[in-house]
Amino acid sequence: MSVWSMFFTQKPELKLAVMDELMAKQKRFQTREDWEIEVAAQNARSTTYMATFGVWLSCFVFSAPTGQVKRMFGPPDSLVIPPWRMAKDACQNIVLGMNGFRPQATGLYRQFWCMGPAFLTLSCMSHYNECARWSAYLNLKDKTAFGELASKIEDGSLHENPILATLDAKTANVTHGSKMELSTL
Repeated sequence: MSVWSMFFTQKPELKLAVMDELMAKQKRFQTREDWEIEVAAQNARSTTYMATFGVWLSCFVFSAPTGQVKRMFGPPDSLVIPPWRMAKDACQNIVLGMNGFRPQATGLYRQFWCMGPAFLTLSCMSHYNECARWSAYLNLKDKTAFGELASKIEDGSLHENPILATLDAKTANVTHGSKMELSTL
C-alpha cells in the first residue's frame, strides 16, 4: 500500500471531494435522503462557523490588555438603561479579576492567542462533520445512487462496475425502465 493511498483512505474530506464532483454532475439522481444529509451538513457547517467565532471572540477578550478591556466595557454607554451598564460592569469585573493569569497580549502574540484556538475549533469540528456526512452516505449504500457511489469510493472500485440508479415513477415512464447508469467519469 502506497503512502498516498494510505493517506487517501483515512481522509473523508478527500473522498467527499471526489463524490461532490460526481454528485454535482448527476444531481437528477438525488433522493430525499441525500437531500436531508446535505441539509444536515449545511446546518453543521453553520454551527461550526458560529462556534469558531465564539471561540475567537472569547480569546480576543481574554487576551486583551487592561486598557483595552476598560475601553470596551467602560463609558460611554450606547444604551442608557440600567441593565446595560450593570452588564458592562460585570463583564469588566470578571475579565479584570483574571489579571493574575490572563496573558494581556499585544501584537503578533495576541494574534496567535486569538487565531490558534479558533483554527483548532474550526478544523476539528469540520473534520467531525465531514466524517458524519461520509458515514451517513455509507449507511445509504443499498438505498440510493449516491450511497452506492460512496460505497464504491470507499472500496476503491469506482470505475470497475457501473452504478445503476433507481429512478422515480415519472422518470421511469419517460425512459421506459426503472434503472439508469450513473456516469462516474
